[in-house]
Amino acid sequence: MDVKADLLVVVAGTNWKGGELTRLDQMLKGHLFPEIRQQGFGGAAGDLGLFQTHGALPARHVLVLGVGPGTGAAIWYRLADTIVGRARELKATSAALSLSSEHASPATLERLVEGLYLASYSFTQLKGQKNGLLSGLQQTAFTGVDTGPAMRHALTRGHSVAAATCYARDLINLPAAVVTPTYLAQEAARLARAQRLTAHILDDRAIRRAGMGALLGVAQGSAQRPQFIELVYQPAGKPRKRVALAGKGITFDSGGLSIKSADAMQAQKRDMAGGAAVLGVMSVIRDLALPIEVRAYVPATENMPGSGAIKPGDVVRAFNGKSIEVLNTDAEGRLVLADALSYAAAKEPDVLIDLATLTAAVRIALGSRYAAIMGTDAELVQALIRAGRECGENLWELPLVPEYRADIDSQVADLKNIGEGGAGTIIGGLFLREFVGNVPWAHIDFSSTVMADKPIPCHPRGATGFGVRTLLGYLRAL
Repeated sequence: MDVKADLLVVVAGTNWKGGELTRLDQMLKGHLFPEIRQQGFGGAAGDLGLFQTHGALPARHVLVLGVGPGTGAAIWYRLADTIVGRARELKATSAALSLSSEHASPATLERLVEGLYLASYSFTQLKGQKNGLLSGLQQTAFTGVDTGPAMRHALTRGHSVAAATCYARDLINLPAAVVTPTYLAQEAARLARAQRLTAHILDDRAIRRAGMGALLGVAQGSAQRPQFIELVYQPAGKPRKRVALAGKGITFDSGGLSIKSADAMQAQKRDMAGGAAVLGVMSVIRDLALPIEVRAYVPATENMPGSGAIKPGDVVRAFNGKSIEVLNTDAEGRLVLADALSYAAAKEPDVLIDLATLTAAVRIALGSRYAAIMGTDAELVQALIRAGRECGENLWELPLVPEYRADIDSQVADLKNIGEGGAGTIIGGLFLREFVGNVPWAHIDFSSTVMADKPIPCHPRGATGFGVRTLLGYLRAL
């Protein structure tokens, strides 16, 4: 393995004493096997052996990683994360990755490329001192891998999906002073040019003319003007299906007059993560050449307690004509989505999916490793759960309990924006269901997963970009 790289990575299964690894041991005069065996390496998933070559090979270090039977995407994501982490520790900027024919499939290669890109991510845009910030892997080569069209396409897909996720991470990590509603609208226009999409962006006057009173109600306490974003991707031929995506775009959430505590407010730049996920999908949609029509909607605004702010007890009217009594101005995400969903449903897509940091209750129910999903179409919900499982984004279905619907009945309007205090995530879903008509619909509440408080495989601390890969996986499977 005369490969010029700082780090040589060899992937091995339970039958690891053979093939390339045996030849490598011979090149190292029989020193490799005893060393990694002493470190406890046995080829099981998660096993690791590290060997310093002392100039016997072009690579300074050999890293042997066990994958066991090598099944399941999670194994390859963890392996990619380990490679990036060890490379950083060893100050290696280049790596050569050797896969046996047993493991070198397009699916494996795609997951590895995706994982390497995601694990290498760091948010440094606002750092003053940049020395050392780009340390880590700059280049990775694969050895012993077929270079045919299937493998090349896998490399391209893995890179595109990871790039879209990291784009969403950047949007979420940037401060709210940068990512304003206007900034999101400008980004949407840029994506439209880059991906050859059709963009329709409504300012506050156009939003008013369209009858989106719920979005305007949330926006009226902020000096930042709201924006309603629509991006449309049309495939080259007749689309197999028409899919609508909606993402909550609250660029900062103070809670409005129902103001949050200081601690709860600190992370509220993340409240546009649904919109970021949708824009992430659209940032690579043309590159992936999907044979379906995709329409993306982001209702973007701040939720602030300015002098014109909406007050508890006020009533707004959504795009579909339903009136909403606003009893808690901090339940604003469902208000802006009421307009986005009813506007999207009016275009009669085949399916409608929304993503939102809708409730704090979802984290109480599911912790930080699962997001909630609910909807009106079982097949759609299960397809999204499968897509999430395949990329390590876990979704857990919650029921839209019919008996809870009465909790959002209002005495003065068609419905109110909060329930009686229990089942908060389900109540949020029941509210949104009022605005999708008869379109098959799924709602993902991912307040629990959009930020990582501590590093997890392929997700450094901070924004995760959760949802982008699930949506792209779902779209690709159609």
